[in-house]
Amino acid sequence: MKKLNSIFLIAAMTFAAMACSDDDDQDDVSAVVTEKDRTFMLNAADGGMFEVRAGELAAAKGDSMMNMMDSDSMSVHSFGQMMITDHSKANDELKSLASVRQVTIPTTLSTAKQQKVDSLMAASGAAFDMMFTKMMVVSHQETVNLFQAGSSGGDDNEIKAWASGKLPTLIHHLEMAEMIRNSIQ
Repeated sequence: MKKLNSIFLIAAMTFAAMACSDDDDQDDVSAVVTEKDRTFMLNAADGGMFEVRAGELAAAKGDSMMNMMDSDSMSVHSFGQMMITDHSKANDELKSLASVRQVTIPTTLSTAKQQKVDSLMAASGAAFDMMFTKMMVVSHQETVNLFQAGSSGGDDNEIKAWASGKLPTLIHHLEMAEMIRNSIQ
């Protein structure tokens, strides 16, 4: 009888240990992302990658002369450098958020964004500067709208806070892109 009790006790302990070691990742609420938040993250990633890639082209091909006379003066070249710095940092933060939530962020641009990059690659000189600044204005208008929606309409509080925290920088980018565009028209 003692042997039978010992077997039952060992079996019960084994069952309890197996239950405790069950895969908790599936039960982790922070890993669950609604379709709305997933869509926001994927669109934010695509836009962020585009800003970095366009910024790289502007840093390499853009006019390095200052285009405005006030204290916010910035060239196409230096604006491109700012895109690389700011959007690379935001992209890395987004990748971390996505990883925790088991959202796979694409590593290549969408077809629409790649076509814009291809257009920039084909341009040079003043035509490049004008095309780039126009694209940056439109892209940042879209991005500000995306992040406003993500910060207020999302379901995940951490994603909403991240989106909200990025808005001041994105609005500043939009304002700078508009000023540069207006100064070279």
